[in-house]
Amino acid sequence: MRRFLVVAILPALLFLAGCTRYGATLARPEDPVVMTGAQVPALLGLAPDHVVGFAWDGNAWHQVPVQVDERDLVNPATILHRASPAHLANGSDFTFLAYTRPQTALSSQGYSWAPTYTPLDSDPTLDGNDEVTLLANDTGVAVADGTPPPPGVDATKRAAVHVSDPIASGQDGYVYLFAATTATPSGGGTSGVQYTFSLDSGDYRATYHMGTGAISPNNTAAANPEHSSVTTPNYSLSFSDRWLNNGLRITTGGSDAANLLERGRYQFAVGVCGRSEDTFDYTVPASPYEGAFIANVTGPVRALRSYIGANSGTYTAETDVFYPQREDAIVNLRVHPIPGVMGFDDLATGVSGLHYSDEQKPAGVTIDGTNDTLPSGVPTWQMVSSSAHGSFVTVRSISTNISGLTLSRYYLDQNPASPTPCTGDAAAWGQNGIQITSAIACTDPTMSACSNTLTSTRLRYFEGPSTTAKTAASLRDHALNPLVVAVS
Repeated sequence: MRRFLVVAILPALLFLAGCTRYGATLARPEDPVVMTGAQVPALLGLAPDHVVGFAWDGNAWHQVPVQVDERDLVNPATILHRASPAHLANGSDFTFLAYTRPQTALSSQGYSWAPTYTPLDSDPTLDGNDEVTLLANDTGVAVADGTPPPPGVDATKRAAVHVSDPIASGQDGYVYLFAATTATPSGGGTSGVQYTFSLDSGDYRATYHMGTGAISPNNTAAANPEHSSVTTPNYSLSFSDRWLNNGLRITTGGSDAANLLERGRYQFAVGVCGRSEDTFDYTVPASPYEGAFIANVTGPVRALRSYIGANSGTYTAETDVFYPQREDAIVNLRVHPIPGVMGFDDLATGVSGLHYSDEQKPAGVTIDGTNDTLPSGVPTWQMVSSSAHGSFVTVRSISTNISGLTLSRYYLDQNPASPTPCTGDAAAWGQNGIQITSAIACTDPTMSACSNTLTSTRLRYFEGPSTTAKTAASLRDHALNPLVVAVS
């Protein structure tokens, strides 16, 4: 499996060693701790709302937010509300691991699921492929032998989670997960992440246009405008259709919350407009069209926005995961052979005081609608920063078994832009991202002789004003070296 690293970073970070809330030495406040159920075998079989977490500060227990997300193997035809299941090229059922709806309402722990056609999880308890998530900043110190357990738990069902930083020796933290008796998840509070899914047409199942292959009432092709938003203590994002992120505001560190993003964009290549985020969403009609949401979740630790369908990439899916100071976007590309692909941010035209920098150009350039020449190569980070509006860093990586892919940086700051942008307004205001400039072999497993895979991951860190290149490089290192978990 080949892994190509591509980074676009834009943050300003305060690294304060040993400055977690409960005394752990981890200095990665933006990062989550994500485990599968298989990693916490002592808790398997528990109801999701019976998993609670506590940190020890050396003197007392503190309950912390913990989130259990159910996952299951699902046939995408169910999600797309089709009458017949999708099949692999060999004729067997095609399934992939998707976030699934809990069988029990979890509103007591700040968990909500907006209705989709994704089925109930087949196992109502915590099983091996589910995910358990908490925040690195909620870890504490190790508990001494003989310390009484926190109240309201079954101490015989305990998972001691040791979290360590693989690139910073001696930086670690601990969280203790228990089966609850009288303790409730709400006792840990929430991280402050709030996702509001708001479809303009109303009820999702009754009104969403999924394409002509769906069952009534979803068997029409049309745009599905929405006014959805994610709000956290550090940033907010807005979405106006499935693939269209058209707003980004940073609120941490005294940032003024100005909108920095016109839209996130997708297309085959520079100036090639036959496919884009607008054709994926049928804002610009394009055949074929099939699309749906997999999951829209707000939980005590994070939010999830997961969706499927990108023109002839019927089973291409993206999952966006929102933490208090970080957003992860994972795209599983499933499509016939294509000539290439690019993903990039198009900043809000006319916003002043923005600065672009990356690994090859750490001193950076001013974003002002007049293009600059940048060094060749694929940077491992890219950053947009401002003394007033805050900063954000994007780190990208691609995992694939396709050999010979060619990647390059994409950057254009030109008003008006040439060629004319495929979507949005006429300006390229600090557009930055990456592109695969070589042909991509078939990645759709439902097509014959198609065994290739390609997964793109983009991590954004949201930081305060005037974040430095040194901080951006540190965040890149964090993104590419996830925290290590050991459970006893």
